[in-house]
Amino acid sequence: MICDDDINIANYIKSLIESNYKENIKIKTYCTVKELENSIFNKETPNAIILDICVESNNGIESAKNIRKYIPNTPVIFLTGYIEYCQDIFINFNPFGLLTKPIDKQKLFFYIDKINSYYNTNKQLTVKISTYGQTISIDKNNIIFLESHERKVMYHTNSQKYEEYIKLDNAMNKLDNSFLRCHKSYAVNLKYVSDFSKSNILLINNKSIPVSRSHYDNVKKLIYEYNASKIGL
Repeated sequence: MICDDDINIANYIKSLIESNYKENIKIKTYCTVKELENSIFNKETPNAIILDICVESNNGIESAKNIRKYIPNTPVIFLTGYIEYCQDIFINFNPFGLLTKPIDKQKLFFYIDKINSYYNTNKQLTVKISTYGQTISIDKNNIIFLESHERKVMYHTNSQKYEEYIKLDNAMNKLDNSFLRCHKSYAVNLKYVSDFSKSNILLINNKSIPVSRSHYDNVKKLIYEYNASKIGL
């Protein structure tokens, strides 16, 4: 998705991408942030967004922050004609890339290649979940623990919680062996385990997760194996 209040610029970027990349790339252009947001809020999930910082009277950075609540891992490349804004962009948002106007097509292609590389590298590191009628991808490494309650699973990350109508068993099937089932209602990411006992797992954020009696032996075994693997044993 490309958004610039000058639709000619958006269409120009679209034409550059389409002419340089022969594979089938679907590109949508927008001239207002509202149009872009409506597409995303209506369950369209882009693989990347190219967004002008100043779109009409809107602040593109704030709009991107709002959008990121729905698609937290989608790369965002900002466009700007004002170099003085560049530092604030990286402090306040940390985008995937920054293009200044007039558009340098080689830099544009560099970022598109970077996006392709990002998806090729991380395709096995993300998990897709359905939340509030929209499918999003979450980096598995950012999931601290899973909590099941009333036919729903809450994925707890450092910054947010994502809720999905799913059984915990089925949620675990989408993950890998770095996640440990410790209770009928809980599973934890081993990389966030600080300590454990017969009744609890202590996470590095000081959150305590219950360990059921039936899971304790497996918890003990897998935590020891994980810690040993980290030091090469």
